[in-house]
Amino acid sequence: MNDYKTSSTVLLGIINAALKLGVDIQSILRQLGISINLDHISQSTINLKQVHAIVAAVEKAGGHPALGLLTGEDFDFEYLPDLKSFLMSASTLREAFESIRPIQKLISPLLILNAEETGKVAIIKFQPDGMLDGEDERHYSEMIFTCIKTIVNRLMKKTVLPKAVYFRHGRSELTPLYEDFFGSVIVLNAPENAIIYDRTIMDLPLPGGFPEIRRQAGSIVNQQLAGSPLSGGLLEDLERLLAARGELLNAPIKQVARSLNMSTRTLQRRLAENGHSITGMRDLIRFKLAIQALQSKRHNIEEIAEKLGFSDRHCFTQAFKRWSSLSPSAYRKNFQ
Repeated sequence: MNDYKTSSTVLLGIINAALKLGVDIQSILRQLGISINLDHISQSTINLKQVHAIVAAVEKAGGHPALGLLTGEDFDFEYLPDLKSFLMSASTLREAFESIRPIQKLISPLLILNAEETGKVAIIKFQPDGMLDGEDERHYSEMIFTCIKTIVNRLMKKTVLPKAVYFRHGRSELTPLYEDFFGSVIVLNAPENAIIYDRTIMDLPLPGGFPEIRRQAGSIVNQQLAGSPLSGGLLEDLERLLAARGELLNAPIKQVARSLNMSTRTLQRRLAENGHSITGMRDLIRFKLAIQALQSKRHNIEEIAEKLGFSDRHCFTQAFKRWSSLSPSAYRKNFQ
């Protein structure tokens, strides 16, 4: 896992879940050398490796194999009241989901969700390729999808079950827990982590919609974003975005700029000021993701080429040789 950080506020949900299970969370935090200062928790960060170490320890001590379900169920924007007002005053679910991208720096750099609509369904994908490994990805996807379910129900003021939930992991013993919690079809060993809803709910008027409160809260949130400890520079933001959303590696620059909440001209200008171009940044991310994929051995070379947006293995091989002077197969062999 890369050295990503997240807001320390995520610990509160984990602590509450541990207390529900009767786990001595204080002892676990002490053993891991982690302390919490509630006075400054919204401005402090914690390494994701530490977060997942806590989750794994609580799961083991509490005998609950899917702690993410408990943490997400009680999520209530602890110590982030303005963010809560901003999201919960949305007029539609579509508006609420579109708010998630710009606010990721207040919670986590991995909170990059890709919403797609096709046919009769709305698909919300969590795509952490190259950013999380194995059980860490499971923990995070459980927490994210559970939070989404919780927030959707609060916004709708009623229970709205997803049509299906997809997980990339294959731990079949968790299926009954997932089915009971989500009340929907569960698919494991899926190509992507995704939660699927009926498309018709996306534009229904929400009972708590309050445009004026949302405007005011949004202004405060924007100020908080500027001072967030998770607020990186443009290059860091772009690298994280392209790594998490592979479809943007070949997308028009206008789409990339929109995902960063800026104009195409602004993105091009700011990249140039840093001596970079969108093409160069895409190549850099492809190379980093290729290295991670070749080392993990989860995918064969043809699959890696496809995931990185290359038309075939030959094109991927030529590009990788240009980046490293080695073919992908030679690099993988040398890494073993």
